[in-house]
Amino acid sequence: MRRRDGFTLVETIIAVVILSLLVLIGLPKMSSAMAQNDLRGARTTMVNMVAAARAASVQSNRLTWIKFVGNTAHVLARPRLVAVGGAAVEPSDTVGTVRDFAGVYGVTVAPEVGVDSIQFDPRGFGAGFGGDASIVLTRGGHSSTITIDGLGRVRK
Repeated sequence: MRRRDGFTLVETIIAVVILSLLVLIGLPKMSSAMAQNDLRGARTTMVNMVAAARAASVQSNRLTWIKFVGNTAHVLARPRLVAVGGAAVEPSDTVGTVRDFAGVYGVTVAPEVGVDSIQFDPRGFGAGFGGDASIVLTRGGHSSTITIDGLGRVRK
């Protein structure tokens, strides 16, 4: 009798088919979990931006706001601490970095209709949006809503 080393072609094909079926069963759950994880990360980043805007307004006694441009957001503060000569428009300081939610998390940012920014007065209270403001973050059929009340607090 001859000794065999390795697997036959049929055995290898059966193993590949079984492995492929397991991957096909688990792939939708994995992609859904990854979308929810990215959404959770984007939500945490947005809540941190709200906290940074409130803190900057109170600490520097200036108006601050979170400005939304497409799927990016950044915190601005006005008036500038260092004057810029010859500026026709009152410039503002950028607090922190510009956050690209679509690039980092693959998330779509949608503030309330007609709202392009959320403003905080020097006391840290929400201003300029009359009551509550909502931001909806969406990715892959999943969404998360962040609501900021008139006192500048984030509600779940």
